[in-house]
Amino acid sequence: MIIKEWSCLLAGIILSQPASHLILTLLALLIVICIIIIFFSLQLKKVNQELIDRNNQITTINTDLQKSNEELAIQKELTTKKHFESDKFYEMLVQAANDAISFYDRSWNLKFTNSAFYSMIGYNKESFNNLNLQDLIHPDDQDYQLKREQSLVNNGFFETELRLRHKDGHYMNLSTRSVTVRSDTGEVLGALTISRDITKLKQVHEDLIKANIGAEASNRLKSNFLANISHEIRTPLNSVVGFSNLLLTNNLPNEVKEEYIEHINHNSEKLLQIIGDIIDLSRLESSQIEITYEEASLSAIVNEIIEEARQVIRRNEKPIILNVKNHFEALSDLIFTDRIWLKRVLNHLMDNAVKFTLEGSVEFSYILENQNIVFKIRDTGIGINKENLGHIFEEFRQEFDGHHRPFEGLGIGLTLAKEVIERMGGKIFVKSEKGVGSEFSFSIPYRPAGTTKAKPQAANNEQFPKPIDWSSRKCLLVDDNKDVLIYLNRILTDTGVSILTARSGFEAIEIIKANPDIDVVLLDMQMPEMNGIEATKEIRKIRKNIPIIAQTAFIFEDDKDIILEAGCDACLIKPIRRDHLLTVMSSFVKSN
Repeated sequence: MIIKEWSCLLAGIILSQPASHLILTLLALLIVICIIIIFFSLQLKKVNQELIDRNNQITTINTDLQKSNEELAIQKELTTKKHFESDKFYEMLVQAANDAISFYDRSWNLKFTNSAFYSMIGYNKESFNNLNLQDLIHPDDQDYQLKREQSLVNNGFFETELRLRHKDGHYMNLSTRSVTVRSDTGEVLGALTISRDITKLKQVHEDLIKANIGAEASNRLKSNFLANISHEIRTPLNSVVGFSNLLLTNNLPNEVKEEYIEHINHNSEKLLQIIGDIIDLSRLESSQIEITYEEASLSAIVNEIIEEARQVIRRNEKPIILNVKNHFEALSDLIFTDRIWLKRVLNHLMDNAVKFTLEGSVEFSYILENQNIVFKIRDTGIGINKENLGHIFEEFRQEFDGHHRPFEGLGIGLTLAKEVIERMGGKIFVKSEKGVGSEFSFSIPYRPAGTTKAKPQAANNEQFPKPIDWSSRKCLLVDDNKDVLIYLNRILTDTGVSILTARSGFEAIEIIKANPDIDVVLLDMQMPEMNGIEATKEIRKIRKNIPIIAQTAFIFEDDKDIILEAGCDACLIKPIRRDHLLTVMSSFVKSN
């Protein structure tokens, strides 16, 4: 448009002007055109620069966009990788758990469980999927799934114990806890159940309960035992003290004195038996009972048992017939056995038979069967209830307890008998019927010691019918107890022996130094300052060959061995009986 206007203007100028003017006009026109061209050139250059700048900006933006896309791709890849690794990590945690972890959907279909669940019940995944879980549940726990569903719906959790059958066939105890699983919106997705095997823990718990019950029962039995001890000791002690005081009464006839003395002796023997049983019980609990075999006459042991049983029957004035049946072979009477313990066992069984038989009979028999000596004690007594037969050999067990007990006893005789018989290699049995009677029988291995039958020894209360004359002998009595010295003095006075006394080991040593003609020493083992063992060693330094007879209240075999090893020649167990003392002393002191 502008060019057209300029063309028209130029044509008009040319037509209206002379030649000189024409040239000037063309020149001016040319200048104008150049100016126009320069202007447009500058404008075009500016536009091109702007276009270049815009293009550079677009390139920069495109580069930034490309970098952003690359970063987004990397972030996406990292996010995907982290998500994958997170799922795998949590799966590893679940699989590593020792407890069984299971997830059920809303229809109670098992969707996932870790390997611990399968190993816990002994199955693998494939074999378990072919099973019905209900078939594995214990019959008493068949309502488990129903209770779980109801509790999850009402409470959102369920906790209980469940018994599942292992592949081996035994039932396992599981502690289970189930919780409802919900989405972020609160929608129920299913339930998560965690189960822990508590079979061993359950067994330990049950064992602890049983042990606690047993301990409580044992405590009750021991309490009854202590009460029985008090009664059993005080009863004969009452007779000993009472009749001893009655002996002080003036002008008592001899027959009355003999009766009182007989009561005192009888009850003293009962006290000794009670103390012996208590000590034997202590030895039993500490496994210190030892069986020592020696040659012994079986008939002699039986005769002693029967004679003592007859004395008890006569004393208690019971209408009981005592029968003895010896089925033993004539040439097999001598055996190797522990004479003391065998006699203790037979005494306990015979005492029980006589004690629990108010009237009727007691039968004692023994026979050789299959290289075992079988003893049987049968009575027609009160018998034992069948429910108590299983506990009759347990410690402190008695059919009657408390103050209403109709019979005496500590309740440990049968326990000791069973332990001794088993240590001898035998067994003991009992058969009984309430109101009919009982039969105790036991067997021990037959160990023959000879072929000559020993003659039964007749009971003889007086071992020394002839007077002993030790008038030329000298004896030293050593004891810190004045009463013991008086007692021993009184026994030995009738023998005519010269008696020296000492109240301590030091005093005894000085007397021996001053009296080299002492023939025998009776030495107490328990004394203050210097005990009997120490005194023996010191005496042996002065007189190597002087007979030393120990007197002690310790009755364990180990104590006796220690005493003899210390240098004593013999050992007397307190209380010391006259006959026993004179018999032992006669081995070392010769009569005139």
